[in-house]
Amino acid sequence: MSYALFGALFLHFYLDETSVVLGMTAEQFQYQNLWWIYEKFNRDYYILLAGKNFEHRSKIDTNAAVKEVFGCSVDDYIAILLMIFWLCSQHPDPLSAPESLYCRKENTILTTENITKFIGYYSCDYKELREDSLGKQLLYSKPFIKTQRYGVYLAVSMYLVSMMVGNGLYWLVRDYYFKQGTQKFVNAFGLLFEDYIKDLAMNYCEPTEWSVLSTGSKKGADFLFDFGVLQILVESKSSLLKLDVKQQVPNLKSVKTFFDHTISEAYAQLNSSYEQLNGKVDVPVIKIILLYDEFSNAAIIELSKSEIFEKDPLCFVMTIRELEMLLYLHHNDKIKEKQILNRLLDSIKLDGLHKNIGAIYEELSIHENPHLDGKMDYFSKMMKHFENNLQ
Repeated sequence: MSYALFGALFLHFYLDETSVVLGMTAEQFQYQNLWWIYEKFNRDYYILLAGKNFEHRSKIDTNAAVKEVFGCSVDDYIAILLMIFWLCSQHPDPLSAPESLYCRKENTILTTENITKFIGYYSCDYKELREDSLGKQLLYSKPFIKTQRYGVYLAVSMYLVSMMVGNGLYWLVRDYYFKQGTQKFVNAFGLLFEDYIKDLAMNYCEPTEWSVLSTGSKKGADFLFDFGVLQILVESKSSLLKLDVKQQVPNLKSVKTFFDHTISEAYAQLNSSYEQLNGKVDVPVIKIILLYDEFSNAAIIELSKSEIFEKDPLCFVMTIRELEMLLYLHHNDKIKEKQILNRLLDSIKLDGLHKNIGAIYEELSIHENPHLDGKMDYFSKMMKHFENNLQ
């Protein structure tokens, strides 16, 4: 066997292996830290509903989607989801729970009829589970099984029910528009994601410290942030890794599509803007591929796409959570911010060890995300609404 052929085969199996690890960790890491439910819920609620002055708010109607599917408001929908989550912690077959557990007052949204309707919507049967192209990943969006013999609805896993609390609003609206046969939600959410980044910048940065890059004939990056010692080019991508990737045996074709259509495309756009900036600023410019999807394993993305990240030490993958934390620290903790920026500068040196952003945060013991506390804590506000319906 020639060295070239051996090298090609080794590379093929190496990339497949890292893709498998990407899928396994995408599925399992969230189970290890359920705090992501709180953060994901707050972020989605703000982007889809609560954020003020979003330029593209009118492109999708979250209230109308929930009203048409369930006949109630968004806040009532969430109250029912929270009740179902609590019922599942007491009863694996939540519809067998006594009505007195949840329907304790008049004029409450927590009725047997509504809970039954909700669980039916988020359920599948054995036949559907066997035949659906997603396989067991169908249970991410339908975590209840309707048994064949007795027609009982069983919660497959408390983890999957908790994911429904974290992701439920996003997926309900997404599916609502998907069933209409349009890309309206996907296109609109990408724009709302950009609105959210602008919102973060306006809250934590001075007007001179950030800018939205104009769209020319050649597509470039979305934002430029100026942190003094360095500048950061940001290309935002709201696309999610497909569910058939987030499992122990991922669909490698879907992995390749994600890398080709998301990572490679973002890198080309960053380079387009970088070439226009090169030589015009006297500090390093770092390229950031910013993902909305919640990755605890962004380092694996960089490892899997070695033709980009090994050859270009200026390029990093960053999650929206990591950007929230950086901008919060930029405004509230200059010491921590300086430590992060210094690690980034060390990482891009020719003789430096390239580290992904998650590893830098880990080394500096930066774990909490205060951005989603306080006025952004919509989860606690919805718990109050839930309590009002219960007592």
